[in-house]
Amino acid sequence: MFTLAAKVTGGSLRTIEFASKHGKPCVHIPLGDEDLFFDPGARLKKFVGENGIKRLNVAGSRESKEPGLHDAVVRVLEDALIIAGAT
Repeated sequence: MFTLAAKVTGGSLRTIEFASKHGKPCVHIPLGDEDLFFDPGARLKKFVGENGIKRLNVAGSRESKEPGLHDAVVRVLEDALIIAGAT
């Protein structure tokens, strides 16, 4: 789950609730975090590894609701793949 905001609302919140209800692992990675020590790509790689993820469903806010989100998510996915040595 990717958003630019720290707080999850609307459809994103429902996605987290649905995953929880069905016992599926889920992580929210807020991309608007200004913490210099927060590495979203490393966080995603850790989540995937800890949960044995083979297929990843990427969800989050719409680009129209959070402009710039698409490009930010692409960068995180690329970073996670580089960290994992998949390139």
